[in-house]
Amino acid sequence: MPGIQTRVRRGPVRCSAVRALSPDDERRCDEAEELAATLLREARARMRPTERRRRRRIGVLVANDASRAFLLELTDQVLRIRTPRRAAARLAELVRTYPSPAMAGPADRLALRLAARLAPVAPGPVVALTSARLRRELAALVLPAEPAALRRHLNRRRAQGMRTNVNLLGEAVLGERQARERARHVLELLERPEVECISVKLSALYSQLDVLAYDQSLDEVRHRLRPILEAAARHDPAKLVNLDMEEYRDLHLTVDTFTSLLEEPQFSRLCAGVALQAYLPDSASVLGHLCEFARRRHARTGAPIRIRLVKGANLAMERVEAELRGWAQAPYPTKEEVDANYKRLLDLALEPRNAGALRVGVASHNLFDVAWALILDRETGGGRVEIEMLEGMAVAEAEAVSRVAGVVLLYAPVVRRGDFESAVAYLVRRFDENTEPENFLAHLAGIEPGSAAWEDQRLQFRRSVAD
Repeated sequence: MPGIQTRVRRGPVRCSAVRALSPDDERRCDEAEELAATLLREARARMRPTERRRRRRIGVLVANDASRAFLLELTDQVLRIRTPRRAAARLAELVRTYPSPAMAGPADRLALRLAARLAPVAPGPVVALTSARLRRELAALVLPAEPAALRRHLNRRRAQGMRTNVNLLGEAVLGERQARERARHVLELLERPEVECISVKLSALYSQLDVLAYDQSLDEVRHRLRPILEAAARHDPAKLVNLDMEEYRDLHLTVDTFTSLLEEPQFSRLCAGVALQAYLPDSASVLGHLCEFARRRHARTGAPIRIRLVKGANLAMERVEAELRGWAQAPYPTKEEVDANYKRLLDLALEPRNAGALRVGVASHNLFDVAWALILDRETGGGRVEIEMLEGMAVAEAEAVSRVAGVVLLYAPVVRRGDFESAVAYLVRRFDENTEPENFLAHLAGIEPGSAAWEDQRLQFRRSVAD
């Protein structure tokens, strides 16, 4: 579309041949491509002007390294400084370093230059106004945790036919006082009537996780998570608690915490969820274990579990950890392998013997993957797959998918006012996930059915099915 900046490829388009598909997979691929094109066209046709403007901003952030660097430095080197004069002085230096950040429109660039001039004489107001402007800019991507604002947003999404999975952001938990505070805030969120689903990670509940003290860590995180599951179970219908996954070292501890708690009598009929990352080769065997657990539990109690399939969001940290220690990285080294494993996991989860025992959240903005999941769900009886997308990243596409799938679950980060800097760090990580030219979201601002970017994504999709 005119005026929308698209991603500049950092490497050549792959043109390798697609391995031969079975007749059934050939048919499914054809159907998925047609459905993906329909979803994209419908999203484009119904996109509101505010969404178009936000899409352009996101497109610039995804495509422009300098814009992401400016955003991160503004957060780390200005908003975290509690002395206004020092913060304002650093803001002025940043504006000199980045005089025209691509993410900022003409008015914002003028405001930044004016702020740099006024910083020495009015540091307090300059820093306050800068923070307020950044909050407004990111409001669609990270929701305020304050009750009235969050209630309005979640109720609006519900009226649009979309559910919301709330994830409370905050600084890394470094001590037990912080861990207790985070657990208290998670419980407060869960008790709000408009919140029906939350995500939480073990490292937010316990500051001393150590896989070398595995049994002790397992006992402690079960103790911390148990009140949250009890609060979810008290509601009618019960609310959904999802365990998020972080780095590879947390994989087995998270799964063991999940299964052992759901074996306890008070949770025998509770449906809870756990995330699995397709970029980890171990996820296939772990999913097999979870499927067996789900079938046994369902036969005994009638209650299902929920698996949230994601591709993985901590690749940068995994690479750094591996390089620092001289290890091979835990995740797959290529996106092609990740995409293939993602579909492999979906196949395993949707095996007929798991019907009734397992529900599957398919988290992706790739419309080919979304369409593929919906087609497989239809072929295996329907009602087992729920599509998930990030709040604010692709609203028009989420609305289009919800009209086909019935409902979409939006993964919505929320942040308390005092933790706003954590929201920006979270978003920069999300943008970094999608800067590689192979990623569908990197092209979303300008991709159209039949375009070169569309054809590239279509071939990648077919390769992943074949692989």
